[in-house]
Amino acid sequence: MKLDGQVAFITGASRGLGLAIGRALGREGAAVACVARPGAELGSAVASLTGTGVRALAAPADIQRSDQVERAVQATLDAFGRIDIVVLNAGTWQGAPLHETSEAMWDQLIDLNLKGAFPTLRHTLLHLLARRRGTIVGISSLGGWVGQPNASVYAASKWGLRGLLESVALEVKAAGIRVSIVAPHSINSAGRPITPGSEERAHTLETAEIADLVAHICAAPDHVSIGNATIWPVGAGIRAEG
Repeated sequence: MKLDGQVAFITGASRGLGLAIGRALGREGAAVACVARPGAELGSAVASLTGTGVRALAAPADIQRSDQVERAVQATLDAFGRIDIVVLNAGTWQGAPLHETSEAMWDQLIDLNLKGAFPTLRHTLLHLLARRRGTIVGISSLGGWVGQPNASVYAASKWGLRGLLESVALEVKAAGIRVSIVAPHSINSAGRPITPGSEERAHTLETAEIADLVAHICAAPDHVSIGNATIWPVGAGIRAEG
């Protein structure tokens, strides 16, 4: 197993893509700290991982609260002794034309998708820098590469995350820390059944398919750094017109 002995700190890991990433990294031998708001959903996520033999820890935190993230990082270090992988997955989506966008929607998207990455980066980087190794993966969106109508604030939050992570990548490269961004599009986050060969199948990714890409990035040899990766179904994504 390529990640045997390593420890992953994953935000938004109580369900959906975050939990799928926990499964993918766990299959490669990593221990997983599941970071999410406290509650039954977080407990169930950890139980589903430990039930398959993955060493997993519930690390409850609101990622927008620096003090809570700091406690989650310390709980991970107390349980596993190290952090090797940080996955910035927590986020949300809302969309509306800009003239119909409320200030509350702006605040929620920017605070969670962009500002929410800052406490996790700051508190985990202290440990990664001390060890002079590690991998950081930020989950962005196609909206972080191209404009999206009726989702301008969401796109702004993901463009901001991209700028943050690309800048951090330059800051920590000399310390042997790798920073990657994965930008998926059209995800079956709810896990609804999709008929093979159907039109919906051609337009929708499964969370496990994105998680496998994240695992590939994290399992790359230490001298290999994978920068930005976009992933979309063949029937969607960026395409040429005309």
